[in-house]
Amino acid sequence: MLKFTPKLCTIAGETITKHVRIIEESEGNVKAVYADALSRDAPIDPDCGMLIDIISDKPVRRLMANYRYSEFWCRPFFGEKLTDIPDETQALILELESGEFVSVVPVVNDTYKCVLKGTDTGFAARVFSWYDKLYTCKGLCFVYSIGSDPVKLTEECVKTALKILDSGVRHRTERRYPERFEYLGWCSWDSMQIRVLEEGIIEKCEEFKEKNIPINWAILDDMWAEIHDFYGNNYSDFREMVSLMHSSAMYDFEADPIRFPNGLKHCIEEVNKYGINVGMWHPTTGYWRGIEPESKAYDKLREYLIETPDGKLVGNWKSDKSYMYFKTFHDFFRRCGADFVKIDNQTMTRRFYKGLAPVGKIAREYHDGMEASVGEHFDNCMINCMGMGSEDMFSRSVSPVSRCSNDFLPENREWFTNHVLQCAYNSILQGQFYWCDWDMWWTDDSQAVKNSLMRAISGGPIYVSDKIGRSRGEILKPLALSDGRILRCDKPCTPTADCVTEDPTVSGKALKLENTAGEYGILALLNLDSENKPVEGRIINEVFEECAIYEHFSHELKMLRRGDSFDVILSDNDDFRLYILAPVKDGFAAIGRTDKFISPLTIEYVCGEKIKLIEDGPYAYIKDGILYEYNNRRKKR
Repeated sequence: MLKFTPKLCTIAGETITKHVRIIEESEGNVKAVYADALSRDAPIDPDCGMLIDIISDKPVRRLMANYRYSEFWCRPFFGEKLTDIPDETQALILELESGEFVSVVPVVNDTYKCVLKGTDTGFAARVFSWYDKLYTCKGLCFVYSIGSDPVKLTEECVKTALKILDSGVRHRTERRYPERFEYLGWCSWDSMQIRVLEEGIIEKCEEFKEKNIPINWAILDDMWAEIHDFYGNNYSDFREMVSLMHSSAMYDFEADPIRFPNGLKHCIEEVNKYGINVGMWHPTTGYWRGIEPESKAYDKLREYLIETPDGKLVGNWKSDKSYMYFKTFHDFFRRCGADFVKIDNQTMTRRFYKGLAPVGKIAREYHDGMEASVGEHFDNCMINCMGMGSEDMFSRSVSPVSRCSNDFLPENREWFTNHVLQCAYNSILQGQFYWCDWDMWWTDDSQAVKNSLMRAISGGPIYVSDKIGRSRGEILKPLALSDGRILRCDKPCTPTADCVTEDPTVSGKALKLENTAGEYGILALLNLDSENKPVEGRIINEVFEECAIYEHFSHELKMLRRGDSFDVILSDNDDFRLYILAPVKDGFAAIGRTDKFISPLTIEYVCGEKIKLIEDGPYAYIKDGILYEYNNRRKKR
């Protein structure tokens, strides 16, 4: 279906076709494409060592390219022409005129990285190492598969690639979701930003206690440590603050003595008294400009540091040094009582280590050290962040959670649209490796209900970043049980197959996001139209012989046989739906707690027509096509 023409590019500017081979092998339904090339006279170009032109012999109707638009983050591109595919595409889905889909996943092997990009004649795989001392280009470049479900095709492709690479990196289904993230959390970032202080942390804990909000964990985010560059520096707005952050280095990773007068350990002990566990945020670099020379942090870490070309002191990428670098931080955090970590600024191989060794080797060794330390100290309980480069995804062996969008922005409708597109479409690829973190949010934002619904269906951790005094417990109640345990879906949420290649901002159609909760289907519909026009969406029962479809907000019920469907109109950007798809057995289907988004997860068991709830509350069921709703065991309808 795909045809390939390879050429090798050298530093001398020479394009070589001799001694260049492309090998295609079948692994079940998946095709694996390998390079086998040799340059005899000059090193291979580190930025574009091999270019494999690709032509599809079947007409393409439209496509979705998941590409890296910044150093750290990916987003979807929707189009119709192969020539428009952005460079740095890390996953590509083609919808053919026949109605079938093709999923193409470029990989990172132990030496080279592969991405896709459009060309004058179609598209190409660009293979590179960021290392200028190689004369051979060998190994797996990309995999692809054709079929009816683009998300399942991508899953097949990633599983096959990981099997071929045999690097020890696991598919998400082989990773263990941390028990800590089964509960509601809070992060200090939006509340205090870079001036995190013990007094404010304790005040926020008091607020949770007074409002009876069951927060189980908290992240001390950017920046709790001793950063002397902050001293005497003020800023008038967010932009100036970010500039100060990025120009500052870490002096010591004990908590700042002014903002934490009793030390980090004391602060964590005080937070623990509220039944809240503490996680520590830190970037891979210590702080954004690295480690300050001749500082306390430097004295503790000097054996594990290297200097970048622009003068930053950062962790050494070699696995033994990387492990000791992170171990030094994590030993301290653990002694202070920290329970987990969030590690930021991860996609950095090109910025800090380019030219030192091939990208595949550096990324693997660096992450081996990081993952070993997190496993030793925190039982792999970590949120990876700012790390969507494929060299990172193909190198983290066991850590189970990773952010899938850039930062939350409150009171911003344009941001919400971009955020949902990022998270949902990034999860098609990233969700093969991790449960996806849709980032923190505010419960008093004007879009709080939409934001909470997105976290409910995400399948990942749920945590807020409300400022002091501004948390709204009623917004969190539909997400969790009374002890804060979230009603978490089974897997990362992704768009339905008929939405994957259509841009919901201009298509006139609703974005449909799907997940599961045991045997139940979960489906959210959103209007993301860029002109705020009405959109339509079709809901089809493709799974069950008979299905009860219950809409959470309106309490409306539809009964569908397999293959039946109905249409929904969403009037504007404030219009959204949540549907529970319940299988009907002998005329009966349980819905569960109607005050919770993922209502099936409130059911302890169903025996015949008897429902046992985990916790009492309003609930519903369907009997012979009729909806019965009860509030405190009294029938409503």
